[in-house]
Amino acid sequence: MRTWLGIGIAAIIATMIFVLGNAQADGIHLQIDPQKSQIKTSVADPLGRFRDSSQIEGRLRIISGEVDGDPQHPGQSGHVKLVIDATSYDSGYSHRDNAVLSSALDTAEYQTISFESTRIDNVQIEVPGKMGHAEIVGNLTLHGTTREVRIPVSVSLDSDGTLTGDGEITLRYTEFGVRVPRLLFALPAGKEVTVSFHVAAERPNLAHAD
Repeated sequence: MRTWLGIGIAAIIATMIFVLGNAQADGIHLQIDPQKSQIKTSVADPLGRFRDSSQIEGRLRIISGEVDGDPQHPGQSGHVKLVIDATSYDSGYSHRDNAVLSSALDTAEYQTISFESTRIDNVQIEVPGKMGHAEIVGNLTLHGTTREVRIPVSVSLDSDGTLTGDGEITLRYTEFGVRVPRLLFALPAGKEVTVSFHVAAERPNLAHAD
């Protein structure tokens, strides 16, 4: 039920530098397209035994994101920044959403979540210039707390020049000072959140062509 997924998106974009390694000789600048990207969160439902699903799923909105780097030296030059709107959490049930936003995420004080990459590890290029995998290491700032995180991602380059990335990560959000939200009947939700993501990034001239 939350915004911890910012790390996943930025991780994807950082990996794109590697995927482009044999595709461009000059430095690159990419922008995330929020309209073509999708982020989902999942946390254990305290009332799961009485429902069709044991998980509560939600969505969050990207505000902005970009990546810069030299494809010839991605590990040293790749740099990613990402900003997510913490107030956009939506699970489809307003009473639950209000509880998460006010008592857990404290969005009155912490309205955004940010991620900034520091390095890229374990790079695997399956198809040069087309497909690859890596682990992105960076600093996630959530609820006023900054911690280093590591995210595995896979990335591909489409024929139209759009870079897409997919992945999933599970985090213990209480380590960022986020309180476990209490929902219906004051039952606590799970302490971990799983974030799955599909993210699209393009060169600025393509991202604003629609």
